[in-house]
Amino acid sequence: GGVIGCSTAYFLTRHGLYNPRIHSVFILEASKIAGGSSGKAGGLLAESATPKCLAPLSFKTHGELAKKHGGDKIWGHRSVYCADVALQAQDLNNEAAIANGLEDGYDESSATKVPSDLDWLLPGSVKSYTEAGTPNNSGQVNPLAFTETLAQLAKEKGAEVIIGSATAINYRDKNSGISSVSYTQNGTSKILNATDILLAAGPWTPKLFPATNLGHPPRGHSVVVRPSRDLSPYVLFPNISAPENGSLSNLLSPEIYPRPGDKIHNFDTVYACGPDDYEVPLPDSTDTVTVDEPRCDDVYTAVGSVSKPIHEGEVITKQACYKPQIRPHEEDEEVGPIVGPTGIQGLWLATGHDEWGIQNAPGTGLVMSEMIFDGAAHSADCESLDPKHFLKWD
Repeated sequence: GGVIGCSTAYFLTRHGLYNPRIHSVFILEASKIAGGSSGKAGGLLAESATPKCLAPLSFKTHGELAKKHGGDKIWGHRSVYCADVALQAQDLNNEAAIANGLEDGYDESSATKVPSDLDWLLPGSVKSYTEAGTPNNSGQVNPLAFTETLAQLAKEKGAEVIIGSATAINYRDKNSGISSVSYTQNGTSKILNATDILLAAGPWTPKLFPATNLGHPPRGHSVVVRPSRDLSPYVLFPNISAPENGSLSNLLSPEIYPRPGDKIHNFDTVYACGPDDYEVPLPDSTDTVTVDEPRCDDVYTAVGSVSKPIHEGEVITKQACYKPQIRPHEEDEEVGPIVGPTGIQGLWLATGHDEWGIQNAPGTGLVMSEMIFDGAAHSADCESLDPKHFLKWD
């Protein structure tokens, strides 16, 4: 029930060979649609994302889906600017700072000029500004609204959502192919027969298929804020330094995503996320992920120290999630995802998308539907993502 599974269900039910009279498509979800990182990610779309074999297709497909289904209104799809910025924090709990927009003794003349419509950062706070994306190659969605809508659109074409926790993949003799999946629902054990099973369980995938080579998943904390006014569409990747007076020490540098209204919130919001941590083991399901509220508070303190509308806003969500990561990697290093056949007839994998799960979901869903129905992907060359490059068999 994450974005990869829901996207695949959507494209399976739109494939030319799909016939609802003879084909059944099920989304088996342990808790709720988009209960994990699919509902708690930032939702950045970038044509330049990794992997290069999939990202451009997926970026294009995002735009096509939004145009076809009203994504601008339903899931907040829009084009954005992106920038790497160095920001000087200010202590807005200081009355003089609030009155003047600057701390006493703060030198506004040392600040860097920024686009005129990026008017929601504190005056003089920007020390450097480097454009990293434009509306031609960058965009955003609200991941929760996007994933929920894909599931609903798949259901409208005949797919069915089952709320139940998968416990095992069942195989034919000598693991020659799959036969069914076992799951529990309200304490009752059940079996769902299948000709094809796509494992797209994010960081939980190895629990069902241990050969999947995923590392210990990182946990990330984020907040959603209702700002005191609407913010222009600039996604920022900041390096925030503490005020010169020594207050607000040990500030984080969270990513900042202003969002338009959508089906989740009928008003503009701001999403901000802090750094990953590897301290807490993966729980049994998305609904048992623990939220460390002080980490969320640290995220809000940091973003509120560089923007008055955010500082004056209201935190409406504190949340945490785990990403399916093959291994830690450099920013532009290509590591997965894992997409394609496992070598066991009827068993497919789509996992390990790491920070680009929302961005690459439509492309993944499209090529998976082609693999399942046609036997091969046509829309993109995904050979480098083939599970044979990643699986580790005992």
